[in-house]
Amino acid sequence: MTDSEISEEKLSLLFALLFSSPDAVTLDRIREVLYSQPVEGAEEAPEDASPRQHLAALEAWMESRGLPLQLQQVGRSWRILTSEDVAEFLAPIRQKVHAERLGPAALEVLALVAYRQPVLKADIDSIRGVKSGPHLRHLLDMRLVRILGRADLPGRPFLYGTTKEFLDRFGLRDLKDLPESGRLAAPAEVLAQEE
Repeated sequence: MTDSEISEEKLSLLFALLFSSPDAVTLDRIREVLYSQPVEGAEEAPEDASPRQHLAALEAWMESRGLPLQLQQVGRSWRILTSEDVAEFLAPIRQKVHAERLGPAALEVLALVAYRQPVLKADIDSIRGVKSGPHLRHLLDMRLVRILGRADLPGRPFLYGTTKEFLDRFGLRDLKDLPESGRLAAPAEVLAQEE
């Protein structure tokens, strides 16, 4: 079977698989996706074209459309990358995305704010056993956390909560969509008494 005989539907499916996958895709995974489910309008039988033939056809398909993408082999897997001619224009965006990544400690602070809001920095520090100030400032800068107000305690410390950007970034409609929100939001002492 030649590259031109591979159906548009199969190429679209392969493109979607490679484009949407956060990791490089193996030939076995390509075979599983392309051959396990019938694609409407696709006429070739599973044995008519190998995954490598599909990849070669996809490369030609992307090139014929002038897409600023290229197919790249990574070890024994494949992925779609930005072509070199547009990569330099996207470098500032990549640097910004890299700067906005959250490390494990920042994620831990964010989780505590999300599940226990409104929460004091002192409570976060107490639960974690270490200072959380730099992580809270980073989360405030990223607009994932906001100051809700001040507590009626000596010194009037800030109360922290999450933002709409937090919901958007993690794909949540509201805080009720957090996993196990009812159980995790309860103080540890209450959970111990229930058991």
